[in-house]
Amino acid sequence: MKKLLVIFLFLALSSGLLFLLPQALRAPETPEKAFTILRVWNADGEPAVHSWLRGQARAYEKATGQRVYLRAAPDGAGQSLLPDALILPEGDQLLALRGYALIVRDENPAVTPAPTGALFFRPSLPPEPAETPAPWPEESELRAVLCPEALMNTLPGTVFSSQPAADFARGKADAALLTPGQAAGLNTGYRAYAVPEGKGFLAVRGQAYSEAGEAFLHWLQSDAAQRALGQAGLFSPRLRLYGPDDPVRYLIENSITKSGN
Repeated sequence: MKKLLVIFLFLALSSGLLFLLPQALRAPETPEKAFTILRVWNADGEPAVHSWLRGQARAYEKATGQRVYLRAAPDGAGQSLLPDALILPEGDQLLALRGYALIVRDENPAVTPAPTGALFFRPSLPPEPAETPAPWPEESELRAVLCPEALMNTLPGTVFSSQPAADFARGKADAALLTPGQAAGLNTGYRAYAVPEGKGFLAVRGQAYSEAGEAFLHWLQSDAAQRALGQAGLFSPRLRLYGPDDPVRYLIENSITKSGN
């Protein structure tokens, strides 16, 4: 009987050790790192701006491991929860510039190089060298200049249009303030001019509402992010991005330098 009791105690002790040993050898569990999402609302309706932000959100995630949720928010308001950063024209931090040129219809244009103060384009033809630059458009050509609301009163004769490129293509006016991308889509010849005094720009700004948002806006102002503006056809407040091979943007960009901006 005593022998059976000893055997039973030995088996019980062995079973206990087999259960407790794996628990003792197991590495202590570390608490999972809190998963956070950086919320960025984009209230700028320009597709090129959203494209640039989307690319930079991916680059930021790759570099920092911080997940970025980019949301188009045209009204910039009406949110129950403030984002970490908001992209809008009135923000504190200047991030980028949207550039516009004065486009004047010309059915039979000559062609000039950039930058001369004016560029001439035929549909589907690249610019070629010309001997002399063109003078500023005649006053009669600028009696009505189609433009977005934000550029009203930039030039004499500006007329608001919600779709200046489309209205220009329909022949509603002989002049318009258009982005280089809009001008490239025209099916008519035109002359392109830099808007005087560097006034052909709209600011893309950011407003941070958290430290995480501030860090992301700082990233957007870095050299790498600023150079990426050229891939979206936008302009940098401090870097030159374009050469004569992109003549309309080159013309616009040089107006920043000439205006002292």
